[in-house]
Amino acid sequence: YKETTTTHDSLSPLEMDTDYGSANDDDNDLTNNNTITNNRNTLNPNKNNNFFSSSSMRQSPPPPLWTNMLPHVLTQFLFPPDDPPATQLLRTHNLAIPACYLTVGLLQGLSGPFINVYPLFLGASEAQQATLSSIRSLPATFKLLFGFMSDNLPFLGYRRKSYMFLGWCISALSMLLLLIATDLSRISVDNDNNNYGNNDNDNPNNGNNDPIYQPPENAPSIPFLSFVLLAFGTGFWLAYVMGDSLVAENAKLEPPDRRGHLQSTCYACRFFGLMIAAPCSTVLLSHYGPRSVVILMTIIPILMLPLILLLQELKNIPITPTKVLCLEIWKTVCSRAVWQSMAFSDLDIPVNGNPVI
Repeated sequence: YKETTTTHDSLSPLEMDTDYGSANDDDNDLTNNNTITNNRNTLNPNKNNNFFSSSSMRQSPPPPLWTNMLPHVLTQFLFPPDDPPATQLLRTHNLAIPACYLTVGLLQGLSGPFINVYPLFLGASEAQQATLSSIRSLPATFKLLFGFMSDNLPFLGYRRKSYMFLGWCISALSMLLLLIATDLSRISVDNDNNNYGNNDNDNPNNGNNDPIYQPPENAPSIPFLSFVLLAFGTGFWLAYVMGDSLVAENAKLEPPDRRGHLQSTCYACRFFGLMIAAPCSTVLLSHYGPRSVVILMTIIPILMLPLILLLQELKNIPITPTKVLCLEIWKTVCSRAVWQSMAFSDLDIPVNGNPVI
């Protein structure tokens, strides 16, 4: 034991310092490593920490209180716990998105019979009728321009929220102008068969007791009606493009197993509104006249405005250069799933006259 053990007396002062120094360094390194590990665990809470685990960080806030009256299965369907709050459309700060699509469907359903019937009631020719139908959808050709404008020219610090608010205001004000500046009522004409002489075939109301109407003196002219419909369509499509932009941005946050659910839900809201409003517009035009339809087309966009104020959007975010946006669009168009759909839709236009989408 004495031969194999080295004592302090047999070591030189330099060796003793070196030996003890290395031992102290090992102790210090161990202490420092423990300290660094603790600091890393503090700075990175997702590692070795159950409270700040990744699964808990992905959990969305609890559903609203009104869901306590619903079954648990329905609550889980409406507010999936694994989905981020930005993709849950029934959250208060997201209600403007499905409501925007519902408003689009309602206005499309209400305006369709109105534009097809009311100009003929005013005595418009077939050419004027076709022009009015084209004017309504003319602003749809500027959808790409509206998108670039919102991306590069934020309004009041917001890229989507302010433009959506502005679009629905333009639509509501245009219909309000039509209500105030013109007379949309109908004048009932006495249905007397004797006014058509002995030939009953000349009577358009032969065998029918429905009243005959004619427009009043202050009825809107065709040029004025065209201007109002153009303003209405501009605001309509501006707000619609902002809704599409919000859906495209929030859809990137969807989990892979629920990809596409956000967009399909919004389009379902649009078609539901269209399905409800189209027959209602026909009934209103037949029984109550065009004024009732225009009143609804004024009120519905106004009801959207409080929901837009509740919409949450980042303010004063950095603006992406237009060149970068064009490159992203080009890459998207070059993908096979996009250009094949576009080609099929464009080839269908000369055949059926309307795009498939």
